[in-house]
Amino acid sequence: MTEPQIDSPKAIEFIRNKGNEVEKLKLALMLGEKSVTEEMVKEQLNLQNSDGGMPFRMREDSLSTIGPTITFFKDFLILDMKDEIEDYLTKAANFLLMNQSEEGYFEEPQSIKNFEPSLWETPGTDPNRIYCTAIVINFLLGLGDETYRNFIIKSLDYLSRNWRDDAGFKSYPHALWNAIPTFITIKGENDCISRRGLELLQTFNLENYPSSSIVWMVESFINAGLENHQFVTRLLDVLLRRQTSDGKWESEDGEEYDSTTTLTVLLVLKKLKYI
Repeated sequence: MTEPQIDSPKAIEFIRNKGNEVEKLKLALMLGEKSVTEEMVKEQLNLQNSDGGMPFRMREDSLSTIGPTITFFKDFLILDMKDEIEDYLTKAANFLLMNQSEEGYFEEPQSIKNFEPSLWETPGTDPNRIYCTAIVINFLLGLGDETYRNFIIKSLDYLSRNWRDDAGFKSYPHALWNAIPTFITIKGENDCISRRGLELLQTFNLENYPSSSIVWMVESFINAGLENHQFVTRLLDVLLRRQTSDGKWESEDGEEYDSTTTLTVLLVLKKLKYI
């Protein structure tokens, strides 16, 4: 079977036409465009609040929240820019750690309830705590700093207490694909949750998952240092066939987020030397 061909120029043009300023900057960084200056990067990084978090819905000076903090900085990890923005990443990590509970879980600050959060952003429920914990520790693992190891282990212990061997976590499937690569890297492939979690991931009918979810799964394995894992090969096989005629990869969140998904796919494919 012929390997699908990626139309990178068309994807790049789509982001340039539909993307926001942050997405266009990240694209330019990926392409190594000389027009990108240190000041341009700092202008976007300076959206970071004084506590290290990124503002809710990326509205300047709004409440710092976990989701936007991870969404904003995760692309810089894929871009291998940890050294260049080390101070900002450290502040972001410290903000995240401020939101870890004694039990080991993470959740958005209670005051987010004043800003009409989505269902999965709302604190106070076990499914949301499991989901939030999974995405935070996968991001912390991607920072590659041993400083955060004990915090990650504390959260893995929390997740282990909420594991059911027959069905995994009582949460969104996103929790599974963020947590299991982290379990594999920290606990090892022979750990019972690592092994069973991977089995559950392999039961996913990937054709039923949107491109935004598929590429997120790939990112989670990359953050865990598992980019050569056989499950990533399966994911890429699906993802490479998903580019549409206008150059984009589609988001489960609607057309306005297609540029975000398309950028993420390009960053991942560049990282993995597919383009």
